[in-house]
Amino acid sequence: MGNDVCTFCTDNPKNTESAFARYFTHAPELRDLSTVEKIKNIGTFFWNKDSERKIELLINQEKPDIAHLHNIFNGISMSILPVLRRHNIPVVITMHDTRFVCPSSLFNTRGNKCKNCLKFGGLPCGLFKCYQDNFINSMMCAFEMFQKEKIFDYNRYIDRYIFVSKRFQDFHAARHSYFKDKGTILHNFMPGMDEISPCHTHDNYMLFYGRITAEKGIAALISAMRDLPDIKLKVVGDGPLREPLEQQAPANVEFLGFKKGDALFEQVRHASFVIVPSECEDNNPLTIIEAYSHGKPVIGSITGGIPEIVTPDTGFLFEMGNVEQLKHCIMKANAINTETYRQMSIASRKFALSNFSPEIHYKKLMGIFNETIASHEDI
Repeated sequence: MGNDVCTFCTDNPKNTESAFARYFTHAPELRDLSTVEKIKNIGTFFWNKDSERKIELLINQEKPDIAHLHNIFNGISMSILPVLRRHNIPVVITMHDTRFVCPSSLFNTRGNKCKNCLKFGGLPCGLFKCYQDNFINSMMCAFEMFQKEKIFDYNRYIDRYIFVSKRFQDFHAARHSYFKDKGTILHNFMPGMDEISPCHTHDNYMLFYGRITAEKGIAALISAMRDLPDIKLKVVGDGPLREPLEQQAPANVEFLGFKKGDALFEQVRHASFVIVPSECEDNNPLTIIEAYSHGKPVIGSITGGIPEIVTPDTGFLFEMGNVEQLKHCIMKANAINTETYRQMSIASRKFALSNFSPEIHYKKLMGIFNETIASHEDI
């Protein structure tokens, strides 16, 4: 859109080519390290001096007007924030997860929903090994939350918090009022939406796609399908639960493995409904945004930001983890007539255009940037 954008991220073999690669910071991936390596790299985990040095070089060369942060923890670290402040650069951050108020970001202790860290900081995460069921990882994440909140006080460096769902903003505001006072809502968007031709008809199958993990609710979905032998479900994706669930699945469930790009969206286009049975606080699921963009209504669980974007016109909602309610929704969706389905499909695409288009996102984002720059200059 005519803006110059400088990328600053970690140096990773999976990165695409970038003119700014010489500024990228070194940061080992915590989950890939042995216990000894984690201890050796603990300093970088909390305060990456290479990030501090590299972003200084980038700022001196490019002189940016504003910094838009995304996932900086565990890699880039908070070390860049004082540098940005020293150069008087306004800072906005998009809150993709809940790491500011829940170190594991799952609000889950040993399989049970919890909000302990909203009251007691990150300590419960360490005590109950909430992060990857690993004591060292959990304690590091717990102390990181304590450090950034109590010792470092990140809020004094951040001008604006962008949330992609109201639910997540409310979670954060339950711990600190500044997440409400300095927060705003901006949904994710679907790139190339104008190039997508929505499909208002369907073949006779429903679709789940994504990571096949416990928090995605796939086990409850397979369980519901056992009592619906005349309704077909296709499962696209891979993950640790794929093999056991595929072995247990009834004949009306077909596992297609991992797909991406056109191969994935071909499955989406011809599905009747996309099912999103998440059992975690799903923020603003791209699965729903992609489904709507292709004119596909959604069956979603009541958790995270899902109820904010699944309406009676665009799909059905069920209580998270409730197999009977999920089964009822699937039966109800399967029973609608051709014209009713067509209207839901049209409404889904319209909802996508109104809320998730790149044009809408860009206009709102630039408004946030301009407001942030103006208010920062008044400080």
